[in-house]
Amino acid sequence: MSRFRAILQFIRPYRARLAVGIALAICIPLVAAVPPLAMRYLIDHVIVGAHHKSLATAVALIAGLPITINLLNMANRLIVGVLGQRFIIDLRTALYRHILGLSMKFHSEMGAGPIMNHLMTDVGIIQALITGDTLGMIWSSVVLLTSIAFAFFLKWQLAVVIICIVLIYAASYYRFAQRIRSANLELREIMDLVTGRLQERLAGVRLVKTYCRERDETAAFLASTDRALQFGMRNQMLQVTLNSTARIIAGIGSTLVYCGAAWFVLHGQMTYGSMQAVDNFFWQAAWPAINLTMVAGQITQAMVSLDRIAKLNRQVPDIIERPTAQDLPTAAGDLRLEDVHFAYTEDTPLFDGLSLHMPAGKMTALVGHTGCGKTTVTSLLMRLWEVQDGKVTLDGHDVRDLTLRSLRTHVGVVPQEPVVFEGTVFYNIAYAMPDATQEQVEEAARAAQIHDHIVTMPQGYQSWLGKEGEKLSVGQKQRIAIARAILRKPAVLILDEATSSLDSESEAALQEAMRTVLHDRTSVVVAHRLSTIVEADQIVAMDHGKIVEIGTHEELMRIEGGFYRRLYEELKGKHEHGVMA
Repeated sequence: MSRFRAILQFIRPYRARLAVGIALAICIPLVAAVPPLAMRYLIDHVIVGAHHKSLATAVALIAGLPITINLLNMANRLIVGVLGQRFIIDLRTALYRHILGLSMKFHSEMGAGPIMNHLMTDVGIIQALITGDTLGMIWSSVVLLTSIAFAFFLKWQLAVVIICIVLIYAASYYRFAQRIRSANLELREIMDLVTGRLQERLAGVRLVKTYCRERDETAAFLASTDRALQFGMRNQMLQVTLNSTARIIAGIGSTLVYCGAAWFVLHGQMTYGSMQAVDNFFWQAAWPAINLTMVAGQITQAMVSLDRIAKLNRQVPDIIERPTAQDLPTAAGDLRLEDVHFAYTEDTPLFDGLSLHMPAGKMTALVGHTGCGKTTVTSLLMRLWEVQDGKVTLDGHDVRDLTLRSLRTHVGVVPQEPVVFEGTVFYNIAYAMPDATQEQVEEAARAAQIHDHIVTMPQGYQSWLGKEGEKLSVGQKQRIAIARAILRKPAVLILDEATSSLDSESEAALQEAMRTVLHDRTSVVVAHRLSTIVEADQIVAMDHGKIVEIGTHEELMRIEGGFYRRLYEELKGKHEHGVMA
């Protein structure tokens, strides 16, 4: 029952419409039970009994009832169809909101591919369960019970045969159900991996082409899909075997019922009309039973999706606001890490008592080799990850005592790999502040040295960028990201290799423009560029999660054999040889 709780809240708003659908699913089979009785009346009363005057009545019943049934069925499908569409939108929207609210740990472990499968495939299967399969089971169950009841009325011995056939159906389904469920679960997990790899490679198609890896990637894709094919074929074979078994049982059952009815007719214990009606009631019971086994197989698949959705819904964000969290209307930008302990995994600690002060209005440069913890410091400042011990403060306030929106409103970020969405230039810059005016967006673009390029585009700020900003160069994407970050004029600006994709001339122009932007604003810079490092008010040299040196460029360069001095000379050597770290 717990697996249904995750979706019950989305059904409640439509319970009235669902109730109508269920009522029709019950009424339609009851009406469908009348035609066999009408046929019995036609044979026994009109034809055999020679009551020719009743022919019109019998024909009207036999012809009119299917029309009535189909009209009711059409109304039911329309009601349920609209319900299904609204349900799926509500469920997907809620799951999307929930997923976006989960912490970076979840996203880094899950990956985009499996998340897409949850949102699209699993939700679609659940929609079929709620709107189609469930009502189909109700319809089939009512038809089955009604047919058996009328068969009892006509000849109880034949009704017992029908019940035995139904029980054999149930036994065959029980035998296959668990195996079908296991095959579906394994198939779904494999498809998560296939989808994740596919999305990753398509996003990096430029790299694939650059290194001529098309054949290798195609071979790897075929290998993974071949494994999925094996489980898919196994699942299909089980489904086909189950359905074929049901049809064989139905054929044998029909023969037994018909032969039994014929024996009763020959011995004067049944009429020809009753024989025909019992045969019709058998098939009215048999096809719903077959349908139940087919639907039950689909429901088995849906149970897998329900379990996956319920598991996703049980995921709790690692980063949550305290009940007493408050907004911080304004911020000076004074940042501190006080005795911070942090690890991405429990057995691999990164920070073990890290303390650092980044004064308001000053530029702090974080330098060190890859993996030393520079970017992690910036993530902790924004509370994208949670410290295990110690605290991070903004203007003396523990960031855990602030609302996430308030904290992140005061922080602007320019990542090393800029993100550009499909949409207009204006939309991408204003993403940080959706209510920004044209003047504000242009001011930010000028500061990022991208305005002059934008106005040369066909529609200027309304020019449409392709997927992932494919119409822009890497450097232009980075300038868009910089404009977005400074649009809100945050108290703290974090630049993670923000100029790494710019040439020296563009970088010099951008840095000149940003001197005004960064004036009296706290900036935290993760940088390998020499020009960025030497201008910092303080440089924090890090190694393996520890701060080994702190000071200005001049102070640190005076340390003979110092860590920063060696690192700087290493970077300088690369720069002189045309290699950028």
